[in-house]
Amino acid sequence: MISATGRVWKEQKIPKRLIDKYSSDYDISENLSKFYLMRNFNKEDIFIKHITVNNLNIFCNNKDFLLATEMIIEIIKKRQKTLIFGDYDVDGISSITILASFFRHLGHPFKYVIPDRVVDGYGPNIRLLEQNLDKEIDNIIFLDCGSNSHDVIKYLKTKKIKSIIVDHHIINNLDIPKSDILINPKKSNSKFIGNNVCAATLTFFLVDLINKKLNSKFKLNNFFIFCLISTICDLMPLRGFNRKILRIGFKDLIINNKGLKKLISNNLKKKLTYQDIGFNLGPLINSSGRIAKANDVVELFLSQNDDEIDTIINRMNKHNELRKKIEKENLKLINLKKYLNRNVVFIFNEEFHEGTIGIIAAKLSQLYNKPCFIITESDDLLKCSIRSGNNININKTINKLISNKLIISGGGHEEAGGFTAKKECLTDLEVFLNKEYENLDIKRYTYFDSYIVFPKKDSTIVNDLKTLEPFGKENPEPIFYFKNIKSIKSKIINNRHIQNILKNKSGRSIKSISFDCVNSELGKYLLNFKKEFDLIGYIVESNWNNRKELELIIIDIIPKT
Repeated sequence: MISATGRVWKEQKIPKRLIDKYSSDYDISENLSKFYLMRNFNKEDIFIKHITVNNLNIFCNNKDFLLATEMIIEIIKKRQKTLIFGDYDVDGISSITILASFFRHLGHPFKYVIPDRVVDGYGPNIRLLEQNLDKEIDNIIFLDCGSNSHDVIKYLKTKKIKSIIVDHHIINNLDIPKSDILINPKKSNSKFIGNNVCAATLTFFLVDLINKKLNSKFKLNNFFIFCLISTICDLMPLRGFNRKILRIGFKDLIINNKGLKKLISNNLKKKLTYQDIGFNLGPLINSSGRIAKANDVVELFLSQNDDEIDTIINRMNKHNELRKKIEKENLKLINLKKYLNRNVVFIFNEEFHEGTIGIIAAKLSQLYNKPCFIITESDDLLKCSIRSGNNININKTINKLISNKLIISGGGHEEAGGFTAKKECLTDLEVFLNKEYENLDIKRYTYFDSYIVFPKKDSTIVNDLKTLEPFGKENPEPIFYFKNIKSIKSKIINNRHIQNILKNKSGRSIKSISFDCVNSELGKYLLNFKKEFDLIGYIVESNWNNRKELELIIIDIIPKT
């Protein structure tokens, strides 16, 4: 039967003999065995609870890291002023914070620059560099950007300015920029680590090598939290090395950064979790770069002044509220039903705010599980944010758009990116993308992991979920199917979300929340449907005032007629 969101749900099947073998080999429950098999976990991921901090820096023998270490040590010894150029998102901000804090500890002269999302766009540009190149600057370190900035690197070479790029974005057509040193896991088809890692993690371990070579007393571990935040917010694959650093970081999480600590305590009245970073802290940090300038956030993380910290946090909170308001207004402009049967979502609206098109693209790709291109107009150009579902790699499409001269520039990760194009190319872009994805095999059904009943706090399934954490890309929360459910109470929260108290056939009740579903078909059912329905969702453990409770996050329902 078709669900409230128009999907057909199907259980993901794994052969029973494989489940039993995993369960026996690793001494785990059948449910956990099935989760591991569905996610193709290897031994490193399965034995994550046995990890240690020993030999954590896996880059200590990497050629690019060693060359960058030597070059930066030489710059420090000669006290050559450094320009740090970083991106305006969480990962760029975190990377700048780590390197700038290290330079500040050493007393090394530096300045940093972050582009304005609307005025400058993503990544380095010559105009912005010219504005910030003091006479004494002869080296630049690009963080979380630069991998496709060929014109910028050529310009710096004419000025005899050395450059280091620390980035993880896909390099278009593997056309390597001619910087002095390029650190990027995507530098060649043979990655130097198993999975992509964020720029903040690369920066952290680069500083680790420099710090040890200089015998510095800089307390780098105080900045490990920024690797965790960026890994989660930049949607890195939560497998292998990324999974390892998150588990290590959250084992004994201590936050010593004054600005970050205050930001968290002001907005979260409980211990920080993986989910809090993804759903609350990350969007808050990102909001300044979306609505105003990201410099505020870097200054927050560098500041030791209480009054300055309070002032910046107040501004950030205002930016975040404005971002939410704009996002809500922009989503109202979209006729969601229109895109149910299309292979690609292509939406242009000049009223969309440039700072929110990435959020809209992410929400729609989650809903439709297909490539989403959300476009607005900015400074007489088209600005597009792209997200894709179904594990569809959009980089090939971006490269084709560049080759066909349909866009000015573009780039990103495997499933997220963006581009800039001329306004007159809008129709050609839509035609090209519809053609590109016309044979795309969009799955007409969506998988859930297994059927279960409402769990108790001490249920085996709850412990299994904790073992499986952290959740994210390539390790999603297990999705469960609950049969014969009734809603006994519902209410709207913040005019966006719907909270229900649900009861099953045996009389057990549980709280639930469905995000951003007011005025949707799902929302109408959750508020008004009084008959039994089947429910699709996942389980979380909420913690308010030190009281832990299980809660369901509703994804979909299947009404019964």
